[in-house]
Amino acid sequence: MTLSDGERKTVSSKVQKTARDKWRELIRQVEDGKPITSGRGVTLERYLNEWVGATLVQRVAADKMSESTRVSYADHVRLHIVPHLGGEQLTKLTPAQLRAWILELQKKPSARQKKPVEGEEPPPVALLSNRTVNYCHAILRAALNTALKDELISRNVAELVEPPSGKSKRGTALTGAEAEALFAAAVNDRLGVLWMIVLGLGLRRGEALSLRWDDIDLDGGVVKVGPSLQRLRGELNEETGRRRGRLAVVKSKTDGSDAMLAIPASVVTVLRQHRKDQAAEQLAAKMWVDPGLVFATSVGTAIEPRNANRAWNSLCDRAGISRPDGQRVRIHDLRHTAATWLHGEGVDMKTIQGALRHTRLATTSEIYTHLTVEVQRRAADSMDGALSKLSGKAQ
Repeated sequence: MTLSDGERKTVSSKVQKTARDKWRELIRQVEDGKPITSGRGVTLERYLNEWVGATLVQRVAADKMSESTRVSYADHVRLHIVPHLGGEQLTKLTPAQLRAWILELQKKPSARQKKPVEGEEPPPVALLSNRTVNYCHAILRAALNTALKDELISRNVAELVEPPSGKSKRGTALTGAEAEALFAAAVNDRLGVLWMIVLGLGLRRGEALSLRWDDIDLDGGVVKVGPSLQRLRGELNEETGRRRGRLAVVKSKTDGSDAMLAIPASVVTVLRQHRKDQAAEQLAAKMWVDPGLVFATSVGTAIEPRNANRAWNSLCDRAGISRPDGQRVRIHDLRHTAATWLHGEGVDMKTIQGALRHTRLATTSEIYTHLTVEVQRRAADSMDGALSKLSGKAQ
């Protein structure tokens, strides 16, 4: 038998049955996956399977990667890399093959398609976004970089190919009128305080959902934030095609995400009332699982992030908040709103960076802060005043 790396393996025995058993054992060992020690003859599919199943698992164990990221990498490898490039030899990959692969991905239908509405024209087929294609390229580049370090290949061909721009979609900040309409509709909303916290502190959804009363000092007006509640996807069951996920509180995105934040006085007042209301709800409930959660279901369990999204979408519908392009306003847009409002009040970018806990100032200025028309008009008026003085002196 010739292995994928070119090495030849033989078995022998004077007894035919013994030789057959040895042959079966050799096949079993090959099928189980022999550690790759040479890139010669190894397919990209075999290498990526080992990379996902061993290298990335080790990175998770070393706390260098989150389990959710590893699962995401595995999914994209399985769906968008292996079906197109899996049969290619690891050492023989070329930039031309990768360029052709990227073009194929850009023409590939997305798994998320709009449902047809009865009586209307069928919606156009949605293709994979440039961001997804860019993400796939980044995964392959990372995998080949590991192969390069392990001296399985002599160059990383993914470095020679430019993917499409994969910029994140800019968030849309709420206007003052939209915010008033939204919170007016949220007066009797069970999660109204949650939306106030996300806006008032600029929190991420998972950070707000993981908050515990022990994290909050109402007298001091400060809160400790960082960990995030997420639903982690489990491994794919090949037979059922389903996953068994689980809710978990995971460490923050970056070290800078862990911080003590000052709470606006109005939010402190809202939280005090929320604590009283929650205490009354606990007394009336037949069961309350976790009394330490700031935001919980009617039985005291953590709120599913997807259920929070559904509640938010329902609130936006009641408040009549929508966008001309048909896209929904997201919970995360409250974070964008916080940054934009702070900027509009004259808060400098470095302070906003600290409030949102971004590692890089560029992230704050390029992604999260979007000047509103009012702020732009204020800048134009200021410039007009300066120009008027200048023209007056020139006369």
